Amino acid sequence: MNGNVNVTLDMVYRKLEAIEEEVKEISEDVHRVKPEYVAKLEKIEKGKTRQFKNVEEMDKYLETS
Repeated sequence: MNGNVNVTLDMVYRKLEAIEEEVKEISEDVHRVKPEYVAKLEKIEKGKTRQFKNVEEMDKYLETS
């Protein structure tokens, strides 16, 4: 009986390792920032942002830039 327990624990351990690797890969993907947002994030960190009075003003700005 002891041999069966070891086989089962080894199988569980290997499955757990596989799951941990998948979680690590998913976590890396979730925390990856798209390259097109890096410049925008850097501007925000430097305090270089623009404020708008309303949505129409923002739309007008986006159309001209």
